Amino acid sequence: MGKRALSILVIMTIVATLMTGCGTSKADGNAVGKGQGDGKTYEINIGIHTSKGSNENFTLERFKELLEERSEGAFKVNLFPNGSLGTELENLEQIKTGEIQMGLFGDNLTGQLASEFDPTIIPFLYEDLEDVYAVWNSKIGELINDAVEERGNQMVVTVQSRGTRKLTTSKEVKTPADVAGLKVRIPEISSWVTVWKGLGANPTPINLNEVYSALQTGIVDGQENPYELIYTNKFYEVNKNIVLTDHISGIFKWTINKDFYNSLPEDLQKLLMDTAKECTEWGDAQLDEQEAKIVEELKAAGVKFIEIDKKEWKKAARAGIDEAVKTLDPDVRTLVEEYLASQE
Repeated sequence: MGKRALSILVIMTIVATLMTGCGTSKADGNAVGKGQGDGKTYEINIGIHTSKGSNENFTLERFKELLEERSEGAFKVNLFPNGSLGTELENLEQIKTGEIQMGLFGDNLTGQLASEFDPTIIPFLYEDLEDVYAVWNSKIGELINDAVEERGNQMVVTVQSRGTRKLTTSKEVKTPADVAGLKVRIPEISSWVTVWKGLGANPTPINLNEVYSALQTGIVDGQENPYELIYTNKFYEVNKNIVLTDHISGIFKWTINKDFYNSLPEDLQKLLMDTAKECTEWGDAQLDEQEAKIVEELKAAGVKFIEIDKKEWKKAARAGIDEAVKTLDPDVRTLVEEYLASQE
């Protein structure tokens, strides 16, 4: 059995012993039915920090359409893309206070509210989306959701693939040594700072809507994001190199204010959850096709794609990974250390 197969086997064995039916598990699309509610109309305002043309926004548009239709008017959904209600961190606070009802979050959600329970946000740790979903659909996912509820007054409704993150740069980067001194924009997540510093980079937290100008003016030399955000935010115009690091298989988390959710009749709660999970399954299926088209567009725009030795990069990042793992909850840390041992 190869190392990759062994790694998957270890993860699935761990998950099987801890499986709890976490609320972020993908739903059976046939489970959705119409909810009548209590005669009231419930308005849902959704803060979205990413751009309107992105896959996650198309997915939320589908959610709006289906939920309003299936609830027969019990739900009215309003979408606010392009950070029109504020930054990702501001949306997080708005849901906590009940100013808005739902939001879409990347790794900032657990980075701010549950970092000690979420190993999937540690760069270069997990190999692909299969690994990440296995972690989320285990006891670890339940611990994350509990922390988000307690600290953020919100619940994780579902999760959605956002693709793997790549490094974009103004200069050619191929080996870990090339990263030395490179100013890389990252979200404000401690484990990311730790790992990128360990690689010799100069990680610089900047809000997503300020990244283009930071790249353009040389405040930073590069940034890292999935293809979709590289394309929709036009980062490729100022960073012509995409380094295929695939250092995180990212997921979006849809959350809902806990008090608002608890105010809903049970049939509407179920309808909302089932519809959301059905839509994110649809969104995941669309992403691969969309990314293939984006790659062709980027090639046409003159972007250079740089292949790397991923084992070499992971080895170089290992000290930073180990340092980040030390900050995890003890039970979670044990599971992660078993996973790392299976890859050696």
